[in-house]
Amino acid sequence: MYKKLFFVFPLVISTYSFSQDAESKDSDVEEVITVGSQIKGAKITGNLPVTVFSIDDIEATGALDGDELLENLVEQGMNYFNEQEQTSGGVNASRGDSGAYNIRSMGVGNTLTLLNGRRMVMNAGYQTEFIGGDFVPTLTVNSNLIPTNGLSRLEILKDGASAIYGADAVAGVVNNVMDTDYEGLSISLRGAGHEHFDATDRDISIKYGFTMNEGATNIAMFLKHRDRGRIEACEDERWCSLNAEEFIPDHLSEFIGTGLDNGYNYGWFQIDLPKSYNSDYTWVDSIGESQLFPIDHPSCSTAGALDSGMGTCLVDDKLGGDFDYSPGSLRDYRGKMTRANAFVFITHQMENGMEMFAEVGKYSSKSRKSSTHGGFRAGIFSIHEDYYWFDQLPADEDGEVFSGATTRIDGWRPYNRGRDLTITKDSYRYLLGFRGVTESNWDWESAVTYSKAASNDISNRIVYQNLYQHLAGDISKTPAAFNIFDVNSETNNEDGIYVDVTRDDTSTLAMIDFKMTNPELYNLPAGPVGMLLGFEWRKEEYADDRSPYLDGQISNSDCCGVSANSTNNHPFTSNAMGSSPTSDVFGNKNVKSAFIEFSIPVTDKIDAQLAVRHESFSDSDNATVGKFAINYDVFDWATIRASTSTSFRPPNLVQVNQKEVARTGSKNDAVLQLLSSAKNFNGEAPSSEKDGVFIDDFYVLNSIRYATGAEKLVPEESTNSSIGFVLQPLDGLTITYDVWAIEKENTIGLFGRNNHSVYDLLLRKEAGIGGATTVAEMVTYCKANPDLYDAGVDAYYIEGSAVRRDAYWGSSDEKNAHNELFFDAGICPVGEQDIIRDEYLNLATREVEGADVSIYYDFDTDFGSFKVTVASSITDKFYQTPVPQFQVIQDEIAAGAIPAYFTIEGYGNLLQTNDIGADQKDTIKVNYRNGDWGGSFSALRIGEAYDLGNKLTDGTPWKIESMTTMNLGVYKKLEINGNKARIKLMIKNIADERAPLADGYLGFFSDMHRDLGRNYYLDFKIDL
Repeated sequence: MYKKLFFVFPLVISTYSFSQDAESKDSDVEEVITVGSQIKGAKITGNLPVTVFSIDDIEATGALDGDELLENLVEQGMNYFNEQEQTSGGVNASRGDSGAYNIRSMGVGNTLTLLNGRRMVMNAGYQTEFIGGDFVPTLTVNSNLIPTNGLSRLEILKDGASAIYGADAVAGVVNNVMDTDYEGLSISLRGAGHEHFDATDRDISIKYGFTMNEGATNIAMFLKHRDRGRIEACEDERWCSLNAEEFIPDHLSEFIGTGLDNGYNYGWFQIDLPKSYNSDYTWVDSIGESQLFPIDHPSCSTAGALDSGMGTCLVDDKLGGDFDYSPGSLRDYRGKMTRANAFVFITHQMENGMEMFAEVGKYSSKSRKSSTHGGFRAGIFSIHEDYYWFDQLPADEDGEVFSGATTRIDGWRPYNRGRDLTITKDSYRYLLGFRGVTESNWDWESAVTYSKAASNDISNRIVYQNLYQHLAGDISKTPAAFNIFDVNSETNNEDGIYVDVTRDDTSTLAMIDFKMTNPELYNLPAGPVGMLLGFEWRKEEYADDRSPYLDGQISNSDCCGVSANSTNNHPFTSNAMGSSPTSDVFGNKNVKSAFIEFSIPVTDKIDAQLAVRHESFSDSDNATVGKFAINYDVFDWATIRASTSTSFRPPNLVQVNQKEVARTGSKNDAVLQLLSSAKNFNGEAPSSEKDGVFIDDFYVLNSIRYATGAEKLVPEESTNSSIGFVLQPLDGLTITYDVWAIEKENTIGLFGRNNHSVYDLLLRKEAGIGGATTVAEMVTYCKANPDLYDAGVDAYYIEGSAVRRDAYWGSSDEKNAHNELFFDAGICPVGEQDIIRDEYLNLATREVEGADVSIYYDFDTDFGSFKVTVASSITDKFYQTPVPQFQVIQDEIAAGAIPAYFTIEGYGNLLQTNDIGADQKDTIKVNYRNGDWGGSFSALRIGEAYDLGNKLTDGTPWKIESMTTMNLGVYKKLEINGNKARIKLMIKNIADERAPLADGYLGFFSDMHRDLGRNYYLDFKIDL
């Protein structure tokens, strides 16, 4: 990586010296906390790779939330906890008001987050992140805990720092520094609106601080209340679109049909009847399938359709087309949200020379949002033959349409009524500490910290237990039963199938720390050696308490006649329709740390930092990590700096303590995909289109990923290194350039359902058909030598595979023809994949490399003062070494043993993929002052990425284009009744840029972009 230094002009940041200048102008803060070292006055801290966001920088971005502020950091990767992406996880997402720290895109949980130099509590609510080939539970601090108006500055150490601050500082450290010595009273009122939407946002912020006890005591308070308006998805054409492909430009029309269709089908019921019904009824197809449509749907005009007389019709499944609808019609882009933040900081100078300091913090939010329902799990139970509403249908010749029928629901995702979500979050933080100086010149400091975060998630859900009673239980025989033939929510009795389903999460952090530092321990010829000694104990707890409808306490085998051995009930079934089953989680760990740090003046031009930390974990292996940094002042205006460090991240509390997790999802079945290609697409890459022949659909609904905890996991370990230059050729100008690399071993992830499915195909091809030369010989061989059978889950598997499959469906005359496809493929006949045992594992090495560039220029002119910041972060390499199974698949594809159209994911080169994000982010911030007038300009560019899930047949992926947004603000200082005041107008996204088209839930990729278009706010502030 270091060869870049010889080809790129040295540019990037000595931010500490700049931050000192900024602080001296903007505040009276006596001590500048620099996140790179805990030694007070350590000289080397001025040349560590630290980015500092000052108050001016924050105002230039116009950021109103913590997650928006993080978005403007070039070092920040994708925000996996954003509100739009919460759709994908449903109740398994961390919903409501939340955002995630993700420096270097190394993954949530790899950034250590501090408040005034001490750890913050994890968000109450975890969700999953794509690591390896599937989704892994991750934890983060909620980026919205800290009000942006209360920040003095934001410090970002872009380097591994476990030796300084402990575990989890793999990619870096973010330190939220608040103004703890504020004096005065400042009130700010802000109103915000949007050019394209009706929503308005209102904020009130209060800062109040005073001294007492003849100046010995200072109390500073920060209060902020935010009332954010709702924006419905259908307020925007693209968000509401049934099919985002309509927005594909003409020159990219070849991507139509590759995956940008956001529509749902089975908007109302598809039902299965006995095959024999085909001979009696024109509204049933050859295998007994029929669809229900609202009476105004075009399919109801199909020949042979049956008018139910209740606002719907029944149509032959092969004749009546799909019931496609836009999920955006039921979703919000963002829900209505209120948030309150309150912080109180107290400092008191004691008569004995010690200082007492305390923090009290409180956060609360409430979000209300609409979303879609999940789909019905096919085949869970049958509708009772005496179902009341069957008898209300027009009679056939025998007087009863459904007489004696075994009727099953094959598909249903309600289109007529959304899901209402209410998420309440609360968090508080208490800290009490003391600091002082000993007679031997040791500065010491100790504090006790306790923090707790809680979340209550409530959604009105359809539950199978109630649905069973309405369709197959006692209620089904009465007029009170839910009427599947009526789509009107006011008249179809559907309230009876709904209940409130909850998820309650809590996260706590208790910590005691003690450290003592001496900036002049002893003198070397070049100057004094600084030293720090410290100890820390902390206890972290996490609890995830799911509703009985989600955690297996109420199972389908209890209510719905589902066999306990059936794959429909493995390992237990969520009783909430459309949600994967998840067991409750409770876990805690104790961590003991001892650490030492030295600041060493090697010569009058060379300074070094050396740090070592040992941490002992109650639930994981212990770790000893170190850091060495050095800077060389080549000239008064030029410095070379370098560092190397080791970092450590144990498995998080959810990964370790979740006993079992199952996730239901729709995935390609590689065996069926291969057969579909041979039968329907002449061996070419198959599409998802159905043509009514076997095998017409290889996209299997409701396949289960199942895992049983992570007891065998080992911690992730990483090595960070960087080298760069700092230039200060002019007064007020600082230019820096750093090249960095992170190599992380044992990354915790999953092999992945898609990858397992392809590997299962490979194993079955290797097992072969016993040398059979005819279909009959194959059938004889396969029946005599069946795949191993897992009686516990009623599923077939082959040794070495994680995939459990249904048994082959039989040897009827109709199905015998399918044997030829299996024979041609050289595979013994099997059914669909149902369960994939995808256990957490430590993946091979992850390597990330890049470079950071920043320019700071602070200068005065005859027409005003300017402060300019330009920053860029470029990632040149992001590579996940494949695990052995993945490499085997790649080798077989390369050798032509299995077709190249199979999608395998999560390994190899991940740079610019939809799982990692753009390879470059750039920002510019300009602040201008001239007397009572001032203004700001900022711009953020997020580079390109590629969606690997949407590819042409030649492998070309869909490009997620770059996006640049610009903000412009102007203010005027006033005097009102002798009080200083200011009025400010900011227009955000002045060019009205919209997020680039991508396969996201609202037509864009919300992990990377926000899509609000042009918006603005007016702010009035007065100091009393």
